Amino acid sequence: MKRKKQIFLWIMLEKEKYNNPGNWLDEALKTEPGFSLPENFADRVAMQAMRRFAWGQYFREFLVYLVALFGIVLLSAGMSFIWLGANWKDWLQFITDNIALFAGLNFLGIFILFTDRVLLRYFFYKFSNHSAV
Repeated sequence: MKRKKQIFLWIMLEKEKYNNPGNWLDEALKTEPGFSLPENFADRVAMQAMRRFAWGQYFREFLVYLVALFGIVLLSAGMSFIWLGANWKDWLQFITDNIALFAGLNFLGIFILFTDRVLLRYFFYKFSNHSAV
């Protein structure tokens, strides 16, 4: 195996065009590639990158809204405990008695927020850009 490498290197050094790196570049730029890309390849790659960027941006915005709403709820609950003297045992009992209602309302609220902030905007963006191309 080592002998084959030595022969290959010797042949490469014998040819003048391989001694100069500038010749390598010229030869690489002059030869045709062994494959061909579709005519609209750059447009398709750009559209896919924009779609991924838009999806990520919409999802991050949804998370910001979700954290803000969660923070408002925590702040309101904290204010009621501290300033209004609410009893946390009464609140806990009320929530556990109505757990299905609270879970359903939370799920519905998160679903509506996700649909409004992510899905609708993404599909409108996708439809508007798809019909323009």
